[in-house]
Amino acid sequence: MTWRGPTVLALLLALGVGGGYAASWSLGEQPLGEGAAVPVAAASPSLPVDPVPDLLPDPDFAPLEPGIELVRQQVGIGDFGLSLLRPAGWRFSPNSLTEWQWRPPDFQSFGFYMRVEQVISNRRSIAWTLDRRIDELVEDEAAVKVRSRTANSLHYTYITSNHLRHGFLTWLDLTGSDNAQVEIAVTGRAADVSGMSELIGRVAESMTLGARRPAA
Repeated sequence: MTWRGPTVLALLLALGVGGGYAASWSLGEQPLGEGAAVPVAAASPSLPVDPVPDLLPDPDFAPLEPGIELVRQQVGIGDFGLSLLRPAGWRFSPNSLTEWQWRPPDFQSFGFYMRVEQVISNRRSIAWTLDRRIDELVEDEAAVKVRSRTANSLHYTYITSNHLRHGFLTWLDLTGSDNAQVEIAVTGRAADVSGMSELIGRVAESMTLGARRPAA
């Protein structure tokens, strides 16, 4: 009965070959990927996604109107000082030796106000300063959108504490150095946009360095 050994071995080999072929045929039904592995696009947006906050209504009081009365004021020290027109009756508060702020006497949270800063020590061009400020806004504020820009000014919006805010920025070169020397900012509500745009333009036109103080 020695023939059974080779017969069983042959049968096992045949089954092995057949099983391997069947397995390879089954795998062949699934296409093999080619090239480097890459992430698969998600069917829905990836998480985490910063949600846009629900907006609260702005405080209801009279908007900043164009054409308000302005008076001249000197800020800073000596040749490093500034002379400018600012809104009459607004409260003045120095934030530092080179930064000043004005607010209406009845200022409310999320109302409008004006800020002026001397940035001459930065020794940067207006173009560089404007681009850098946009980067800073995107880093520091929520939902920043640039509404308009010129070579030396910016109008943007952002959201803070669920309130939509409008900001206007202008940079001035008062000596012809091609560097930004003064930054003017006016911030407020959507209802204040026309007044803010007009105010920042008038203040910018009035600005001088040091003791050069044209009549108001």
